[in-house]
Amino acid sequence: MKKLLKRFRKLLGMNKGFTLIELLVVIGILGVLAAALVATIDPFEQLKKAQDSNTKNTLVEFLNANVRYYTTHNTFPWTATGANCNGGVAPDGTKSLTDATLTTCVTALVSDNELKQAFSSATDILKLIYVTYDGVNNEVVGCFQPQSKSQQNDANTKFNSNGVLGTGTKACTFNADGTPSNLNGGCFWCTK
Repeated sequence: MKKLLKRFRKLLGMNKGFTLIELLVVIGILGVLAAALVATIDPFEQLKKAQDSNTKNTLVEFLNANVRYYTTHNTFPWTATGANCNGGVAPDGTKSLTDATLTTCVTALVSDNELKQAFSSATDILKLIYVTYDGVNNEVVGCFQPQSKSQQNDANTKFNSNGVLGTGTKACTFNADGTPSNLNGGCFWCTK
């Protein structure tokens, strides 16, 4: 029976295994597919999206801490009756949270247990966040300039660093350290 099966395979040209050429062709096709997949996904854009999400979460946490502080003390931390941070002046959107005067606000919120201790050590994220106080509406507005193209093209990315609608074209440009080079370009995502 084995002899008959062997002759039958030989007659039909059915040999075991693959030739070297067949293997190289399959490896080449898989390589082209992998390269196309990597180009489609754009891993650098995915990293920028992750950084934007992290910055957005940090911004929201800072704003929530200010609301909690206000609820407890009936004032914001920068007022004289509050923690008197930022030299007693409300933030105006021209300084990031790593500015020496605004770090006192972060420290005050950490001391009051509104923020975790590790919050103040996240300087790479805090340098991207700009805060302003809208005294008319009694609201704290936080903004950041997105790094990812998808977030820059988002419909809500149209503000200046102080939360006011930007004028002209979006100017999403950055300094070498990753901070925004233009605070008035209308390329900030903001929330209250």
